[in-house]
Amino acid sequence: MFYSSTKWFVTIGLTVIGFGANLQSAIAQTQYPFSTTYNAQTTLTPITENILRITSVGENVDAAYGLTKLTNIGYGEFNSNTGVIVIDSDPAEFGLDNLPSGNFAISDEGEDRLFGIVSGSAVLDFPNSVGSVNNTISITGGTGRFSGATGTLRLLESLTLGNPDITAPVTGLPLISGSIQTFQTVPEANQITGLLSMGVIGFFILNRRRRLSKNCYDKSFLSVLE
Repeated sequence: MFYSSTKWFVTIGLTVIGFGANLQSAIAQTQYPFSTTYNAQTTLTPITENILRITSVGENVDAAYGLTKLTNIGYGEFNSNTGVIVIDSDPAEFGLDNLPSGNFAISDEGEDRLFGIVSGSAVLDFPNSVGSVNNTISITGGTGRFSGATGTLRLLESLTLGNPDITAPVTGLPLISGSIQTFQTVPEANQITGLLSMGVIGFFILNRRRRLSKNCYDKSFLSVLE
């Protein structure tokens, strides 16, 4: 009888463990919609005749998630005939293999930061004193609550060009918008289920042994009384 009951409990336990093993690990995803306009200043620094280093620094004390500071450093190839600047974070795209890669970062005063790379273009219409920027930001990581972040943001900006000198600093209001995701692995269900199953099996086996021992004792005691 004891062997039969034990076999029954073991069968149940193995069935439950097998069920847990078939469950896949869950990935918890957190979405961070983002939309902030920064007060920024951009400076174009010539490296060669038509290759520029682009530096933008901005701030907004009311930025989403407290990411108040903007830094965007990249490179661009300027076509003086069309006024178009092709932009990329990688200087190798413009044949500049010996220069450090550019970077995009928005951050707060603490540990929360987002990093990315930028590609896109700008158009400078000096005759009409206006310009525009249209960039795509690929998020490559972060720190703090944004550790392991991914996502895509857009940077759109309209410029007023008050000086025909391309190296003169330009102020603007870049709008950065899009969505950011972070991911966290949830503990595997098969590990939790397995531990619970073994605990249940152990409890029933020990309880069964105690009952059998008590029954044997009661029978022995009764036989002595008889």
